[in-house]
Amino acid sequence: MSHPTTGHAAAIMFPNDKENHWSEDGELRVAFDGDGVLFSDESEIVFKKKGLEAYIKNENDSEDIPLGEGPLRCFLEALVNMEKKFHAKGLYRNCPVQTFLVTSRDPVISGTRVLKTLKSWGLELTQAFFLSGRPKGPPLSMIQPHIFFDDQKPHIDGALKLGVISAHVAYGIGYETYKGACKEGVLTNLGDK
Repeated sequence: MSHPTTGHAAAIMFPNDKENHWSEDGELRVAFDGDGVLFSDESEIVFKKKGLEAYIKNENDSEDIPLGEGPLRCFLEALVNMEKKFHAKGLYRNCPVQTFLVTSRDPVISGTRVLKTLKSWGLELTQAFFLSGRPKGPPLSMIQPHIFFDDQKPHIDGALKLGVISAHVAYGIGYETYKGACKEGVLTNLGDK
């Protein structure tokens, strides 16, 4: 599998003002966005440049074609490998490593491609949330991840308001859009409530 860039994956971490507590059972919960984080931003590019209709057509036409790797795919793989070691010891329900996908994608239109991509990579998450464009705040509040990775700063800002330590993956069209808005001075707070 090809990697999106050479070097190492990185993200800009934003702490919050709230004190974070580890769960009493020592769980580590990590939440990821999909496009531009675990997966390449190829589909997001279609959506942002050509609109929703072109995006839906692209996802339908490409349903059986795995998405390209995003910058944090290898990190997810390392976490999943740890999960598998605990599962091999019979720790399924009480596995101390929990991984989550929290994506704006629709489960019907584009979720199938995501699930097929993860399967082709041999990766299985603890749980996936397909939000159909709805805010990421409610599932993040439920999961209470110790860290959340996203490529779009407004989602990071929304997570920070909930007290979730978040990391901005400065990658692809999501980052380019953010940088352009900052330069033009038109960036408004679009974070989740």
